Amino acid sequence: MNAPDAPVMDAGATVDHGAFRTVPLAPLVGARIEGPRLTELDEAGVLALRRALGVHGVLFAPRQHLDADEHKRVASWFGEALERHPFGRTLADQGHPEVLVIQKSPNAGRTTTTDVWHHDVTGREHPTQVSVLQAVQVPFGADTMWASTAAAYERLPYALKMLFLNLDVEHDTLYGLLRHGQIRSTQRIVHTAEQAERATHPAVVRHPVSGRLCLFVGNAWCRRVVDCTADQSELLMRLANDMSRVPELQVRWSWRPGDVAIWDNLATTHYGVSGDSGVERLLHRVSAWSPGVRPSLDRASAVRELMAAGA
Repeated sequence: MNAPDAPVMDAGATVDHGAFRTVPLAPLVGARIEGPRLTELDEAGVLALRRALGVHGVLFAPRQHLDADEHKRVASWFGEALERHPFGRTLADQGHPEVLVIQKSPNAGRTTTTDVWHHDVTGREHPTQVSVLQAVQVPFGADTMWASTAAAYERLPYALKMLFLNLDVEHDTLYGLLRHGQIRSTQRIVHTAEQAERATHPAVVRHPVSGRLCLFVGNAWCRRVVDCTADQSELLMRLANDMSRVPELQVRWSWRPGDVAIWDNLATTHYGVSGDSGVERLLHRVSAWSPGVRPSLDRASAVRELMAAGA
């Protein structure tokens, strides 16, 4: 199976999907949806939405204003189960434990949980497949950026492609929280440790739908590269994570209340700009996952493909 290159879009590549249209926002990742509210899509429209997500990595639907039930219904189109976040605050007191509250208070200063390039909950054996994020209140400038991990892998030189194809990375939820200063109370540390969210994933994974090879090394939950020293691990993970910083691989969305972003957690990595404006930043997220889907790679097959392509 030859891994397809990430598609390159142009400004005139608007596509009519019947129930909606997609308008590319950047050459390699991201498109805006034009058409009805997401909840008005029929079965054919939902299938088209999934296909469009496979092409663009992240889709933006302006001014949806989904309630919690609608929000969960949209997310359920992309996986067999909805995530219960391991440590974040949710709307459980309102009957919606699947809705994660992403919040930065006005007095938080530079403290934030989003301003790092990352994939979500990779400490789990089965990380989320797709997330649906809705803006409640976002100050000017507190945008979110996504980068294509398929394009990031394709942009690597041959030698680094071969290197990363042969690496595995340890992911650890507690380690990530402590490393980024996102957890301080002894009670929360103990609670997170008891969940024992640790997993090892390939540094490059084969996307289960598109078949693309995607660089899967985020800068949030990664603890170390297997069989490498701490110093070697830091260097290798830095090489991978620096790819997300390349502007050509990115798209940036400026939020308005009610806007919705839908992204593929394997095909993209993302960064929430904190916006040190003294105004509350508040978004709600629902994510979908499936027990039978986890980051994986047939390493021998991928290496043969790379060698054939480089011959």
